[in-house]
Amino acid sequence: MAKSPSKDSPQSSAQVAREVARMILTGVWREGTTLPREIELASRFNVSRASIREALSLLKAKGLIASKQKAGTHVRARFDWNMLDEELLNWTLSALPTQEFAKQILEVRRIVEPEACAICAVRGTDEDFARIERAYRGMDAAGMDRVAYAEPDLQFHRGILIATGNDFLIAFGATVAAALRMSFDLSSTNPGAPRKSLPYHRAVLDEIWARNADGARQAMHKLMDLTEQNIVTAMSRQKKKDAEVDENVRTRRTR
Repeated sequence: MAKSPSKDSPQSSAQVAREVARMILTGVWREGTTLPREIELASRFNVSRASIREALSLLKAKGLIASKQKAGTHVRARFDWNMLDEELLNWTLSALPTQEFAKQILEVRRIVEPEACAICAVRGTDEDFARIERAYRGMDAAGMDRVAYAEPDLQFHRGILIATGNDFLIAFGATVAAALRMSFDLSSTNPGAPRKSLPYHRAVLDEIWARNADGARQAMHKLMDLTEQNIVTAMSRQKKKDAEVDENVRTRRTR
């Protein structure tokens, strides 16, 4: 169990919400499960009942739980969870960094970003394009430093969403940013992966500057193809590494 927050600290409700969410996401508390009473949760997490109520309210807003009078608080069905909530997405990424989840995130990106590129190319202003260009130059300046590369990479993709002028796509940027961080963390574990993606970003940028909607769309699809390849390779490497660790543990136990 994670370390309990200090009683009534300013972060208490947020920490409790994150821990309860983790237990739900990892299946400790499954769909339909009735949560312990407030007083029991307060004792479990060493916080006040007020902090528990705040934490539960936060989780209700994210669709994870619901309360019924005389029936207590229960975990809602997974399809009711607000997975587009950036905070919930980040919690999920921390709790379940699985290949299947990475695949789902990439599917979301494939649905949103290529079409956003097409809209951006037609509707964006020169100022919008310059903002995307600055992000690209930041990526280029980062060289092989994947940590320095990460932020301008995020700004590049968010800049495209902003340039669409579509309020819904712009609002979706926070969720895409969380997805990008997950994709980047996985794909960039491959040696040289960030630098290898730079020409693909350049191709996207060139098509946007040319106001070629179809070209921008196709260039983003190619970038997504590379990202998927990097993620699959990274997950395969991690799986092999985990298997080697397990084998070493078994070998030590049999000695």
